This record gives sequence, C-alpha cells and structure tokens, in this order.
Amino acid sequence: MTDSLELKLRNFLNLYWLRPENGLITPFKSKAFENLKFESPSLDLSCGDGLFMAIHLGAIFENDFDYFKSTKAKDFSHDKMVDIFDDFNENYNVEFVKRPKIKIDYGSDWKQALLDKAEKLDLYKKLVLHDNNQLPLPFEDNYFKTIYSNSVYWVKQPEKLVSDIYRITSPGGMCSLEVLTPHRYEILYQLEKVLSPTAISILDRKRRENTPGLKELSEWKEIMQNAGFEIVEIKSVYPHKILMDIWNIGLRPISHLLIQMSDSLESEKRQKIKQEWVEIFYELFKPLLTIGESYSLENAPYLSFLLKK
Repeated sequence: MTDSLELKLRNFLNLYWLRPENGLITPFKSKAFENLKFESPSLDLSCGDGLFMAIHLGAIFENDFDYFKSTKAKDFSHDKMVDIFDDFNENYNVEFVKRPKIKIDYGSDWKQALLDKAEKLDLYKKLVLHDNNQLPLPFEDNYFKTIYSNSVYWVKQPEKLVSDIYRITSPGGMCSLEVLTPHRYEILYQLEKVLSPTAISILDRKRRENTPGLKELSEWKEIMQNAGFEIVEIKSVYPHKILMDIWNIGLRPISHLLIQMSDSLESEKRQKIKQEWVEIFYELFKPLLTIGESYSLENAPYLSFLLKK
C-alpha cells in the first residue's frame, strides 16, 4: 500500500507541481475510494478537468504535461478573484505514458472549460454541462450503478442534491461521496488571532465564503440516511492535521505568479526546473504518507462516505 501511495504521490506532484500541497493530499483522496468499482452505467459528478480521476484509475502523464498548461493566472490578483483554472485554449493537449485502466460512462461539471479539458482525456464516454444547484439532475431514475462525487458540499442545499443522487442510483448501486466539515479550515481561524485581515484574505481566497455546505459528521450521516442510502463505510480521508495545515497555506498565495513565471520559460528549461522541483517535494512529503492519525471521524475535516441503495 505504501508503494502505491508513493507512486501516486510522484504522479500527483508531477501534475500539480506548482501547487505541491495538492500533490500531497490527492494520494489520500484517491486511497479513500480505492475499493469503489466503477460498474456501468457510471458517473463522475463534478468531474472537473478529469485529471485527478485519470491518475486514480492508473494514468501516468508525460513529464512535460501538467495542470498548469491552460490557466488565467495573468488575470488573477488578490483583490480580483478569478478561477485560474476555468480556462481552455486550443493548444491544450494531454500526453500519456499510460492511459487509465477503464472509462467512465458520464462526467458532468458546471464549467464548460473544464469539460473541454476533460474531453481531451478520452476518459468519459459522455460529458454533460450542468450546475448541481439546479435540480433535478439531468439523468434518469434508477440509472447509475456507480456514482462518485467530491463536491456535494459546494451546493447551497446539499441534502436535496444527495436525495437526487439517490434517485438516479440503481437499486443495489454504490455511491462514493466526499464531504467537508467545519474542521476543514481550522488553521485559518487559528491564524486570524495573529495575522491581519489582509493576510487572512490572501490565505483564504474566499474559500470559506464559497463552501456553504460544511456540516458535522452527524449531520452528514443524517442527510445520507434520510435520502434513503445505507451507509456502508465512513472514512476520514486525511489521517493527520498537519496535512490540512500544509494544504491550507502551501504555495496558494503565490501560485498565480509561479504559473506566470513558468509560462515564460522555454520548454526545455521549464522541464528541467520542474523535474528538480518535483524531486525536492517528493522527498519532503514522502514521510507524511505513513504519518499517524490525529483525526477521529468526529473532528475530521474531510469524510468519504460509501453508500448503497
């Protein structure tokens, strides 16, 4: 298992190299639903650009390819928030060393630019543009045998979304839903006692404001059960608070500048720097793959629910 996590750490760091904190946490996100078998018809609800799911399913990208190949980094500033990654240019092209082991039948997201990127993966048989705040979801009753979603907490009324996910799940079908709790941003609340409001704003990037669906474990359990699901398993996705503290700060405050600097490099120079960069963070983060647990389910910031209809 450690060998598998180390491989995923390297692959995710190669993908997210300018945001290495994302490279650190994504192996744990992948591990949390490693036992979910994608049986057809299958759905990745809020698939984004699909890159995370591709690596989860065994893909390895060429070293030259990464998450930062098409961004709006030059348009970002801390007083003018934009989604850096809501961008797609005609030169965006995904290069594989190894393709994902399977294909997923449907991927959906609310941003067309992300779906355009996902289409380049050839991972999803069909892509659907849809905002999950708009219910019902555009799928038939009792249709999907397998559903994965890591974003039910982004909507204003997650309980209604979970109920509709139940509607589109076939009898006996399995769902893996990842959800946030109020413990997600604990380090930001701690830092508010010592940092200025401006500094906190730089670190926060309006994340707390834009995640309305934070709920405690007991509330999420009630939502899943009220929808009709049987709870098969609940996991804390991240074992230790230090992982969340690193992620909550990381290189996020300067990522738009790092992206612009890397964009200004010639391809050969960029690749050389990236390779050394990834190796450094791999050595820094590798010991954290076996770090002990500091979270219980009750105070975990991020939970993975395995559900059955």
